[in-house]
Amino acid sequence: MKRLLLALVVFSALPACAESPWKLMGTAQLFLGQYYYQRSAGSLNGYADANFQLARSFSTDSGIYFSEHATYSGFKQVNELAGGGTLFQQSLDNSLGVKWVKRFENGYSLKPRLGLRSELFRETTDESWGKGLYDSWRYEAGLTWERRTRLGLSIPWTYQLSYDLYYTHYPRFRSLASQFGSALSAPDPGQYVLDAVTHQLTYRSDFDFPNFMSAYGLYSLALSDYGDQKVVGSQGQYLNSTRSDAFHTVAVGGSKRLTDLESLGRIRPVVGTGLSFSSLMSNQNNFDTDTSRLKFISGYYNYNEVHLSPSLSATFLAHMLNLRAGYDFGYRMYSGRLAQTVDGNYTTSRLRQWSHTVSFDAGYPLVAGLDLKARVLWSSSNANTAYEQVYKYRYESFNYFGGVEWRL
Repeated sequence: MKRLLLALVVFSALPACAESPWKLMGTAQLFLGQYYYQRSAGSLNGYADANFQLARSFSTDSGIYFSEHATYSGFKQVNELAGGGTLFQQSLDNSLGVKWVKRFENGYSLKPRLGLRSELFRETTDESWGKGLYDSWRYEAGLTWERRTRLGLSIPWTYQLSYDLYYTHYPRFRSLASQFGSALSAPDPGQYVLDAVTHQLTYRSDFDFPNFMSAYGLYSLALSDYGDQKVVGSQGQYLNSTRSDAFHTVAVGGSKRLTDLESLGRIRPVVGTGLSFSSLMSNQNNFDTDTSRLKFISGYYNYNEVHLSPSLSATFLAHMLNLRAGYDFGYRMYSGRLAQTVDGNYTTSRLRQWSHTVSFDAGYPLVAGLDLKARVLWSSSNANTAYEQVYKYRYESFNYFGGVEWRL
């Protein structure tokens, strides 16, 4: 944390010199608000986000970017970690990175990067920061090959092919499986069972069509190896093989600026939508050691998921007031995990989970570079299971908060 704060100080100090070749860009947001979780109100709390980039050009075709992104959330939330939803009181996310850009003829460019990310979570209000069970560090390296060109004469087209390498480490999450008896601890089940090395390939295309319309398409494949997590066998024993996952994502979307409305000093509406399909395939299984059940489930983490996300925004040009409404529907289908009754007994139905999220945002410029912001967010998740001793599948939350955004 001290190093990240020092980096922010350096970022701010460099452009202060009038002749500095560095340029500082970014935004900072600070909000206060209240959350309701399962219709129970929380106390007044905050949300903060700082996103800065420090850039320098060495020539017309090369440059370097340093970036810092920090986000704090004081609102109760459910995050998906370790294969399911876990409830947290607060979270703090920090990312620090550096990227080199080298441009070539015909619109090509090469962008290698390095990064470091930390995620801290507090499951209870009396838990100290940095002591969370799910706190993690992620070490990143990547390379992007990009081209800016055109389809025909009037359609700008940018496409990218990226390779990223991640190593994620959970320093405090260690397996307790050896405590369940010698039959389950031979061979060694491993300790840092969530630590993973991930190789990710991504292709993305962006198009800017005439009449203020844009579209994008994306495909991503992430292969993760959990080198210290042994695969669970059908008798509850640990095998010599380790867990490996493959995560596929296909996404398309776009936006269209509609004809301005002349009412209320002229209104500029924009509609958008996104559609994504994802699939997780894992060789890891699960064995329920409860003596009343003793159930083996193959492909416990496998699922297919779809998200549909339409949005509508409007800018009131007379006062530059911006309003946006968004909605997201998600549906997840587990191929191996079974629904359970309240007392944990298994049914014959595969587990299904669906979610709805509705958001409203407003922004109004106060002075140059400073905007007044407000947001309302409601989300709901439900499932065909009643057993939630391990993961949260069914919950409802509501947040409202307001504050300011500072733009450099």
